[in-house]
Amino acid sequence: MSSEIETLLQNVKNGKPLSFESLYQLYNPLIESTAYSFCKRFSLASAEADDLKQEAAIALYNAVLAYEPTKNVSFGMYAKVCIRNRIISYIRYFHEKYSAEPIDELETHFEEISFDTPEQLIINKESLCNLNRRIDGTLTDFEKSVFDLYVGNMSYSDMAKTLSKPIKSIDNAIHRIKAKLRKLL
Repeated sequence: MSSEIETLLQNVKNGKPLSFESLYQLYNPLIESTAYSFCKRFSLASAEADDLKQEAAIALYNAVLAYEPTKNVSFGMYAKVCIRNRIISYIRYFHEKYSAEPIDELETHFEEISFDTPEQLIINKESLCNLNRRIDGTLTDFEKSVFDLYVGNMSYSDMAKTLSKPIKSIDNAIHRIKAKLRKLL
């Protein structure tokens, strides 16, 4: 792993939001290609592609916070697996909510996707400056609380218990958060 990525990871863990924006820029091609690949494979609409990209960005953030450099796995591989798992979970959730057909081919589909190393993915120069600050400035206090728990992979029912709110309020907040993030991204 490059020292630049190590530094960015440590900075994010130390609460420096601009470092996550830099990591997001580095891994945006991975996010885009993964979301596009799943959308193409499962014939999802462009609105779902945006949702998948948002889920992937959240997964990247979770990966940054949970990554342990002492393990024998590169951050790029760890992030790729986290993004893959989050997208698969989202597609399953979405599919169960809106369809009666089972999706069994998700696990095997990801094996068909190939990615370059993070260093090779630095082709995307899109500016994402002040992403965390913009997110904080956009979300209400309740939405920030829900977002933090959602990023931590907490279930809707656990979020509802933690925040003493009905599950429907949590679901509505997540939809509002996604809509606001879609506008930011």
